[in-house]
Amino acid sequence: MSLQDEFPPRGEKEIEDSQRFIIELLGVIFISILTWAIFRLATKDIFGSVNSISFNIAYILVAPIVFLGPAMYYWLKHRKEEGLPVRLFVNDSPQASLTEQAVETFTGRMVKYVLLIGILLTIVNYLLNLTSYWWTLNSGIYGETETYFTWMENIDSIPAYIILVFTYIAIVATVEEFFFRGFIQDQFTRVIETWQSILISAAIFSMTHIPIAIFIYEIEGLWLLPALIDWFGFGLAAGYVYHITRNIWVVVAWHGIWNVTVSTIGISGRVLVSDTPSPGLETFVWTLESVMVNALMLLCIYIARDYLAEFGRFEKIASTPESIEVKL
Repeated sequence: MSLQDEFPPRGEKEIEDSQRFIIELLGVIFISILTWAIFRLATKDIFGSVNSISFNIAYILVAPIVFLGPAMYYWLKHRKEEGLPVRLFVNDSPQASLTEQAVETFTGRMVKYVLLIGILLTIVNYLLNLTSYWWTLNSGIYGETETYFTWMENIDSIPAYIILVFTYIAIVATVEEFFFRGFIQDQFTRVIETWQSILISAAIFSMTHIPIAIFIYEIEGLWLLPALIDWFGFGLAAGYVYHITRNIWVVVAWHGIWNVTVSTIGISGRVLVSDTPSPGLETFVWTLESVMVNALMLLCIYIARDYLAEFGRFEKIASTPESIEVKL
């Protein structure tokens, strides 16, 4: 399924030197990642946990500037392009040629189907993680264990949870998907193959999470590997969904709903009869678990690709009114 010609990325200016264009994009990415890493390092002892009010407010204020600021500056000042570098709709501006009734219909379908796809992808992803986690924990490497659910375990208060939900959906998902899928993936697609741009955006997406993994979650050593695989896997899956639907709001909805879900409903395990494995074996098992979950998620998306394309692009909405009545 090739979408490059059907729905090309944003950008009217001709790319005269593809290698220079790639270097420029990498420069924008490097500035954003470096700034983000410095910010996380400088504030690791200032703000609270990842679920605290102070942490989320800091993200709301800083993340849009760090990620979208350099991209917009490059787009408007250096490339001298017009408008946004992100395709907001499949056909850019579907409202332009529609009647008022068609616009209302389109908007209603968009909200309904975007949320539906986001919820369904979250359910499938969560069930895969739940099943894999349970199987790994009860595989015998830890001895006798017990698995249980937690509810808002690390959230201090209802106001903190409300801010967290707003941050994850309105800021985290929107900013990150606009940057990684809407800008990076699409712009790389202008000069390289789509599958290569998906891999690149997923790799950059996972690397951007290294500062928060080290400074906030305090993940150390080999345990960074399964975490990076999870972030890379989500980046691949989100990139592929965006490639199928060409609708940035679909991946924004999925990203936001997924973040809220895993922050609300946790899965934990308790060892009843200890039989601790070696660190190397433990890391290998959980790394294999991460690979398996992400591979299965990509397989599910591939199987459902035709449905995702149909509902994600709202293809059944006519682009022009069927008839026009003119009165003189």
